[in-house]
Amino acid sequence: MTTRALPVLSPIISQILSDLGYHPPFEVAVAGSAGSGRVYWRIGQAPRSHILLVSHSQDADYDRFLAVSRHLRSCGLEVPDIFGSDDAVRQVVLEDLGSTLLLQKAHEAGFPGPGDADALERAYLPALAALARWQEVGTRDMSHCPDLVNRVFDLGPLLWESSYFSRRCAEESYGLPPERLAEPTLLAELHHLAVRVEHHDRRLMHRDFQSQNLMCRPDKVWFIDYQGARPGSRWYDLASLLWDPYVAMPLSLRQKLFKRYLDLSPAPSSDEAWEQLLDAALQRVMQALGAYGFLSRRKGLPWFAKFLAPGLGVLEETLRERGGHLALADLVRELCSKAPLPFDELG
Repeated sequence: MTTRALPVLSPIISQILSDLGYHPPFEVAVAGSAGSGRVYWRIGQAPRSHILLVSHSQDADYDRFLAVSRHLRSCGLEVPDIFGSDDAVRQVVLEDLGSTLLLQKAHEAGFPGPGDADALERAYLPALAALARWQEVGTRDMSHCPDLVNRVFDLGPLLWESSYFSRRCAEESYGLPPERLAEPTLLAELHHLAVRVEHHDRRLMHRDFQSQNLMCRPDKVWFIDYQGARPGSRWYDLASLLWDPYVAMPLSLRQKLFKRYLDLSPAPSSDEAWEQLLDAALQRVMQALGAYGFLSRRKGLPWFAKFLAPGLGVLEETLRERGGHLALADLVRELCSKAPLPFDELG
């Protein structure tokens, strides 16, 4: 973990840290960062440590993060406590949830790669329980938080995801011409997919429920990076978890964990639920591929490009399992046969 100097702290944040027992010079290390530009600093060392979130002036979700955090915490969900903030400079002192991401558990089990599926299943069972609890408690209480219910994951955002995939992945990362991505049969398939997902049973979604946003603690799994939470498909978060290209678990394990999830959160028809989950997975993986393209080519984070090929492989596999979607499947096969453009060929 990189150790470097903190940014200038506001007097309010300095006082909060002083009240918590910290005095300059602080022992600090970067605890994490996000594609959004937020940086998380660890002050002190476990078990005596806190997190300082430093956001930027253009972070449109900063206020929403605070409101949603306080609401979810008041509902008893596993999100970090807020010890104080200086909203003028967008600095927040948070509870430290530790350093063990679910992704680390996946790496320990040998994923991505020919890993130990039983070990990965054991690591993921607490995450399934956490998701079921998030959906039950969060859905029950979300009407009390305007910042949650004022965004809905309906047709507009779903169509945005597939267009994000087309532009940032297929066009900008692989060089496909815009007219190839505007073929009527392809657009019709993507529209029908979005309509189906829009009509899924709605629950509170985390919106980015994947291995880098789930912290494994001795008691249970805790949530981070949830400022995009909103009502939407009950299957989208499960798809985000099981179709995570950072892990690339085998389809057989996805099916097994899906059945374990149904034990926690039943559905009227397991066959229909599996089809709906596959539809949500198609949406989610397209969104992830768009993000990898955007972050690698537009945000100056080229290491995200290494997830393009694995993500396309996951998308191709999911299309085979779901069936249909002939135009989308043809597009994905074309992308899988190509290498991404060099970074100096961004159009």
